[in-house]
Amino acid sequence: MKKKPKIIPLSACLLLLLLVVAANVWRSRSLVRGVRADIDYQGGDTLITPQQVSQLILDANPRLTSTMLRHVDLEAVERTAASSPYLAHCKAGTTIGAGVVLFATQRRPIVRICTHEEYYLDAACHRIPTSATGSCDVIVASGNIPASGAGLRQVWTLASYLHQHPTLSPLFDQIYRDARGDLYLTPKLGNHVVQVGSVDDLDYKFHNLMAFYTRGMPRVGWKKYSQVSVKYRGQVVCTRR
Repeated sequence: MKKKPKIIPLSACLLLLLLVVAANVWRSRSLVRGVRADIDYQGGDTLITPQQVSQLILDANPRLTSTMLRHVDLEAVERTAASSPYLAHCKAGTTIGAGVVLFATQRRPIVRICTHEEYYLDAACHRIPTSATGSCDVIVASGNIPASGAGLRQVWTLASYLHQHPTLSPLFDQIYRDARGDLYLTPKLGNHVVQVGSVDDLDYKFHNLMAFYTRGMPRVGWKKYSQVSVKYRGQVVCTRR
């Protein structure tokens, strides 16, 4: 025998609706009860903590916790968070408990530039300062690297290429740019440097390099050469130690 569905009385529905409306009105008129940050670290290291982001917002908006929730300028909160060089995709909202919450993504560095100053570059070539909170285990670039322009972009292009190829990135731990603009890589294995030259034809250059690593190096040994050059098209030029 089928049971008849229970019918909620109209009065109960109206009461529930009134309670919801009353709760929303109460919440909107409540003072802000704190700020919370929810950060997506994308699996990377921590450069800024949620507590630091919350404090950044409170420092820029000192009257925030004495403001009614309905009067909070969420766009201003987002702009404050976005002013941090560590954060991207900032979106602010409110919580049921009358709090303000900031959702953001931490930028993920792909190379650390070490010249007269130190900073990171991410996958969009966005400059990120080093942080006292933590450091990132990424490839290091040094040498004749300008603070901006084509020279910096050249280093970033090589670092970005390695970052996008998981089979290549673990093989190298340093990029070096000389005074002529030639790029070099220091491998983790062996006692040599790889002369890449420019960032043209990187697919072709690394195809030749990996072919040499897998076929040539095992026969002659990893300590025989001081330099392996893939700068010139169609050949791998080795310099004996």
